[in-house]
Amino acid sequence: MPFDKNNKSDMPKNPELFPSCGPVRGLHRKGISSYKGIPYAQPPTQNRRFKAPKPMPPWEEIRDCLEPGNAAMQMGGILVDSSGTYQMDDKSEDCLFLNVWTPATAKEERYPVYVFIHGGAFATGSGSEMVYDGARMAQEGVVVVTINYRLGALGFLATHGLCEESGTTGNYGLLDQIQALHWVQENIEAFGGDPTKVTLGGQSAGAYSVTALMLSPLAKGLFHQAIVESGSIFSISSFASQNRGNLEKSMANGQLLCELFGVEDTQEDLYKLRRIPGDALAAVSMVKSDQSAAPNAFGFWPIFDGVVLPKDPVAALRSGEVNPVKMLVGFNTDESSLFIKGHTNLGIYKMLCYEIFGPEHADAVMDFFKVDEEHSALERMQEIYTHSAFLIGMVMMAKKYAQLGIDVYFYNFDYDPAILKIVGLNTAHAMELPFVFGNGIGRRRATKISNLSWLMQQSWTNFIKYGDPNFKAAFKGQVPWPKFDPEKKDIMVFDTHLSTKPLPYEETLAFLEKIMFNDPQ
Repeated sequence: MPFDKNNKSDMPKNPELFPSCGPVRGLHRKGISSYKGIPYAQPPTQNRRFKAPKPMPPWEEIRDCLEPGNAAMQMGGILVDSSGTYQMDDKSEDCLFLNVWTPATAKEERYPVYVFIHGGAFATGSGSEMVYDGARMAQEGVVVVTINYRLGALGFLATHGLCEESGTTGNYGLLDQIQALHWVQENIEAFGGDPTKVTLGGQSAGAYSVTALMLSPLAKGLFHQAIVESGSIFSISSFASQNRGNLEKSMANGQLLCELFGVEDTQEDLYKLRRIPGDALAAVSMVKSDQSAAPNAFGFWPIFDGVVLPKDPVAALRSGEVNPVKMLVGFNTDESSLFIKGHTNLGIYKMLCYEIFGPEHADAVMDFFKVDEEHSALERMQEIYTHSAFLIGMVMMAKKYAQLGIDVYFYNFDYDPAILKIVGLNTAHAMELPFVFGNGIGRRRATKISNLSWLMQQSWTNFIKYGDPNFKAAFKGQVPWPKFDPEKKDIMVFDTHLSTKPLPYEETLAFLEKIMFNDPQ
């Protein structure tokens, strides 16, 4: 049923719904009802720490869902995002909450559903950040769901003791996301959503998560399309010198954490591990190990555990062991300018290459990405990190999915306002988010910025609704967005105007695929 923006319904200010989880009371404003802070699982605290989430028992009394639930335990108290500053005081291990925005005003209405997973290097963030507010997107006829999940050590710690206890270890954050998808299947109809039309999307670590669930048998059938913004699970497994997702190395990092807190890595000592203060575990999630130079370097990332992720993602992708869902995927031109900026030199550049690629490949990488009069060390570092941490994995996945006959739409966000250049960001990581969600940008199409935001919102919501970003009015008078072909590799470029072009960086991507993934071809 199409959403009528001019519909003057008699919805009360605080509508009440009766999903199977229990009755909820929300807030109706400008044609959209929001329900925030809905628990989708039991609190993963005390003896439930480091275990798969358990469904929340239904409640009987009406629950006020007017404010977001707690963010996951993490370092810091303030997040600065693309739309401003988000104060995040309420951090807790009791964090498994979600938010819903719906345009539905009648029980019989059914809208497609968009479930969004936030980023933050698996160490920070919340689905309640201002930039992810789903009201504007819901006005396009989509039910929007944003979720919290466990982060850092609390979400991804792997130890021998935990493995002995449950047969697997780590990936509690991914299991949270899967539980949230089960909640959607069981409850979203009450909010006017269609459980047979669920698109799962995410940005950065959220995109890593989406692509992980595209490979997980535990998530099969829980979503039907995917939106992948700036990240993929393949980047975790790619660097031989780090190999963060490797179970053995992850458990070695877990043993280091146990030693830090004076706990034996045994099943008998798990009660001690579960009594370490949550804020202490959150703090150690950003400690640097000897295996990586990156943020969140202690090793708390998704793990190829044999259960949630049965095998290495690259091997699974190459053998076609994937959940075959349509995909919209893309990157920002200068992703790494958010992380790598300021003064640098050749020595720092060499150190980065050795830490990322190891001594067996570092020299070849530095020879390919030469620092010379035309290319500074900073430019080369940004180029390497953008391509290796973000682009290469998404391109590999897009090519394989297209070869399997699955519809893929690939984009490049290339809008580069002058104000970003002043602070050295360029078209940096996460800069597309305000344009996609429509938050912090004027809604009238009177400026180039607001028009670009409108086009991106239409593209995303058309894909969510119809599986095709070109459907209906979004591209009237605009260049059509072609499906990604593994040979032609045409992509859509979002700038102040829209255009298509072949995927750039072919030689660079071929080189990195051989170096990073031992490309057999």
